[in-house]
Amino acid sequence: MSDLHASAQTALAVPLRYAQAGSSLAYAALAGARAFEVLRHYPARDVVDADAGTRFYYHAHRLDEPEHGHFHLFVHGEQPGEFMHLAALSLDVNGQPLRWFTTNRWVTGEHWRSAAQLLPRLRRWQVQTGGRLAPVARWLSAMVTLYRDELVQLLHARDARLAPRLQGRSLAEREAIFEDRSLDVISDCPALLAPKIAQLVH
Repeated sequence: MSDLHASAQTALAVPLRYAQAGSSLAYAALAGARAFEVLRHYPARDVVDADAGTRFYYHAHRLDEPEHGHFHLFVHGEQPGEFMHLAALSLDVNGQPLRWFTTNRWVTGEHWRSAAQLLPRLRRWQVQTGGRLAPVARWLSAMVTLYRDELVQLLHARDARLAPRLQGRSLAEREAIFEDRSLDVISDCPALLAPKIAQLVH
């Protein structure tokens, strides 16, 4: 079985098991918290795979539909405390994926790297963890594999949109652009599972 087909099975099976138990990915992502607070990380210390050099957390910038919240996915840098944002994946109130998106640096406080620098890490991104968030970690790892081509395009689109703003700028001006609060989401694409699975079937 190919990596794509195995990932597709996981992407469908994990939400199904939550649904059969009367739950959803959106609820599971809260890691047992009774209340969903804006900007709080779920879980509080993030899910970290030190061996893979990856991490994720779930949160929301505001509590309104159609998005319930979104996962931020990261890779660790070579220096302690250094991390880079790959992409975010939003869920609706039923825990179904809505879209992938990239963000400006200020959103996550990441150490900015170009798409070319991030792509090798994207191609092997996965998170393994134990406990109640283990199925969520498996699902996210499967989704990254399943949407790898789209994520490559998304990161290139992020860089292409920023390039004209950054070109020829001084260091201080570049820093101002990365911290521009009016620029949050830079690129995005759909993450609807049904049409994605249909592409694999046909």
